[in-house]
Amino acid sequence: MKIPILQSLESQRQWLTFSAQEIPYAYINSPLSLVDFQSSFLQITAIEKNLRDGRRATKFSIGSKKSSEAAWALIESCQWSLKKVLAGLNSLDFSSNVRDNSALNVHSDLSVRQFFSKDKCVISPLLLQQLSPLTAQPRTWYLNDVKRLLSCEQYSDLKWLSKHPQFNSVHSVLLQLISYPEGWRIDRQKNYLVLSLKNTFILRFRPDINLNGDTIGLLQQI
Repeated sequence: MKIPILQSLESQRQWLTFSAQEIPYAYINSPLSLVDFQSSFLQITAIEKNLRDGRRATKFSIGSKKSSEAAWALIESCQWSLKKVLAGLNSLDFSSNVRDNSALNVHSDLSVRQFFSKDKCVISPLLLQQLSPLTAQPRTWYLNDVKRLLSCEQYSDLKWLSKHPQFNSVHSVLLQLISYPEGWRIDRQKNYLVLSLKNTFILRFRPDINLNGDTIGLLQQI
């Protein structure tokens, strides 16, 4: 599944369109967040603009086990504005009983939790949008060029050079390149590029600029 990036959720029409998707799960540009409404609970992950590891992000879960009515009631009380929903959530004192807050008295079954996200793969959508397809082969290869190639699947003849369990897919390598770029090295072997991390060869592939790059990118797939 590819995760879409929406500009905003600031009107009733936008919310209804979002919830009508086959999978209501998307990055939002303003405010920067990841919104998941696949169950009766609305889950919102607040994202910093340079977030590279989702485990550092704050996540909210709003709703009821019975139905999605409680979550919808809160959204409507915030005038269908995700910005106002997040502002209200950030103003709550989660060290006490948040149900005592008058802002949450919009539905009898409404519950709210705050916790840290456990999903390492969640990163800022601003970083994803920078990974557009290459249109020409650069004279000198930099790490960002390689990230764009891998994200937009502009490569062929890929060969794994390491059996390290941390790197078992192109997705995992790409996430590591974005989140922890230190220690990576790019070498050229004729028509191939070789990626290594701290003197350990990871993979080799042939850049293929002629492939039609997907501007949505591999990192927006789960």
